[in-house]
Amino acid sequence: MKTNSPNLTRPKPVENLTGSFSNLGHAEAALRESNERLQLALAASKMGIWTRELTGTNRVIWSPELEAIFGLGRGEFEGTEEAFLNLVHTEDRDAVRQAVTEAIENRTDYDIEFRFLPRNRPAGWMLGRGRAYYDANGKPFKLAGVGIDITDRKEAEREILCLNTELERRVRERTAQLEATNKELEAFSYSVSHDLRAPLRSIRGFSEVLLERYADKLDARGQEFLRRACQSSEHMDALIENLLKLSRVTRAELQRQPVNLSKLAESIGVELRKAEPERAVELVITPGLCAEGDERLLRIALDNLLRNAWKFTARQPQARIEFGAATEPGATFFVRDNGAGFDMTYAEKLFGVFQRLHSNSDFAGTGVGLATVQRIINRHGGRAWANGIVNQGATFYFTLPTGSDF
Repeated sequence: MKTNSPNLTRPKPVENLTGSFSNLGHAEAALRESNERLQLALAASKMGIWTRELTGTNRVIWSPELEAIFGLGRGEFEGTEEAFLNLVHTEDRDAVRQAVTEAIENRTDYDIEFRFLPRNRPAGWMLGRGRAYYDANGKPFKLAGVGIDITDRKEAEREILCLNTELERRVRERTAQLEATNKELEAFSYSVSHDLRAPLRSIRGFSEVLLERYADKLDARGQEFLRRACQSSEHMDALIENLLKLSRVTRAELQRQPVNLSKLAESIGVELRKAEPERAVELVITPGLCAEGDERLLRIALDNLLRNAWKFTARQPQARIEFGAATEPGATFFVRDNGAGFDMTYAEKLFGVFQRLHSNSDFAGTGVGLATVQRIINRHGGRAWANGIVNQGATFYFTLPTGSDF
């Protein structure tokens, strides 16, 4: 007779239990690692976490990082609102209370900067941010947030404020100095135009009278001396006149408007031809070149450049002067000639006052014209420069705002 064995339940394999404990251990390790990373991040950013209960004991809980910011040891914070406020600057305590009250009443985030008094360290600045939490009945039961040490940022802001204050003071002083200098220049201009030119003209006048009335009593050498005196006084008068013009260019207020430079160049060309009709000069002007600026000052600049080209092509049998625009970014204009040119070694001297690269016997001038050009262009926010080759001509460039920059 066959006997059936009882149907018994098999026990759970031991290895499955071991696997569960292993997974739990991995989770705990990951949680510890996550907490460590959080603590490192909080410490690196000088930030700590806080919570405050609004019911019962009204307890305040700080993270170790927040205790360290306030100069306290781990667990040393007493956990009360009064203990916290004792670490807040006396002048900021009411503002902190008010910020918390308003955040709870208005259901808005708590956000305030205040000074705090860390233990054994100078006072610092903290940014407090938090939020209130409410129960099902709409009653607040907890505040939670962060405290961030912003002392370094506040010190940097204070340094910037001090630097800005110092900069403003220096600007005011510099402005006052410039105003005083401008007044001195105006006084100098007045003196030059009235006090110096009058005796200079007297010298020239008397010299001319001597040549006219007493030429028969002077030998050739004496007459030559008087002629040189007349020429020198005339040259000096021209220098003074050009200096006055340069001074007026510097002080004049800009009246910006669209300016047709091509039409200005054409009118200047007509004047040059009328002054020397015997000269055969090919004057090429690109039509329709426009820019923004003070028309009166730009005419002075173009007049100086075109007259300069006219003068330095005087010995060229087939003189050619061109006014056009270069194909560079922005509005770059130029005046080009095939005249005497110059050595590029001395190009930097071209735009200086009284800086001349040719003798007065070769080409007359005062050395102020190109300085006037540069000041006018600089005042318009542009720049001027030149290229040249000896006996092959020169090109003077300048930039100006265009209509698209209005």
